[in-house]
Amino acid sequence: MKGLERLDQTVVQELKEKIALGCKILAKLELSDYLGHVSARIPGTDLVFIKARGLDMGNLLDMTADKVVMVDLEGRRVEGQDLNPPDEVVLHTEIFKARPEVMSVVHTHQPISTILGDLGLRILPMQGVMAAVAAREIPVFESSLKIVTHEQGRGVARALGDHWAVHLRNHGICTVGDSIEQAVVFAIWLEHQAKLTWQASAAGIPRGMSQEEAELQIKDALGPMASRWRYYCSLLDN
Repeated sequence: MKGLERLDQTVVQELKEKIALGCKILAKLELSDYLGHVSARIPGTDLVFIKARGLDMGNLLDMTADKVVMVDLEGRRVEGQDLNPPDEVVLHTEIFKARPEVMSVVHTHQPISTILGDLGLRILPMQGVMAAVAAREIPVFESSLKIVTHEQGRGVARALGDHWAVHLRNHGICTVGDSIEQAVVFAIWLEHQAKLTWQASAAGIPRGMSQEEAELQIKDALGPMASRWRYYCSLLDN
């Protein structure tokens, strides 16, 4: 297995702990429960860490680093023999195959984004730096079924294209990033913009930012992710 013999155990533990934190943050913000998953490519390898199958581990608020499974890019378990990878592991691995620059994938069933996806309404760039994730219209994968085959996973990757996020119609969303922090924060931001779009729609016809101003948010969005991550981690203390 490419890279397995030279894994830096410090990096390994850090990735596992960040996956656990990402899962807990998403659960704290009610964007996931025992379902949904965070994954990370192990740098310099064909290996991926991913949260274990939900039914095996339960509430994501209880997620810990020892509940992370190592798989290869075919979704086959490599390490973590007492735990199973999630049924939708190929959702992650097929994105990693298609997007070599992506280092983390998040899949949630976050409610408001899912509602807008069902209605065929665009999540608009509504406010501040968070609007960057919706600066471009979110593409849609037109199936509500669980992503359990490589063909389905490849379909999601094609729909995602070079975007940061994709709707899974009547299912949920995926976000990607160049780090676990970025992919998790983008999922949070997507739901925030969806919530504002939904609330504005109840009062009238929302306009959202101009395309030019929404795109100007992107540079800031790619900026101080570490400090944003610390903020979301701090919510777990309350």
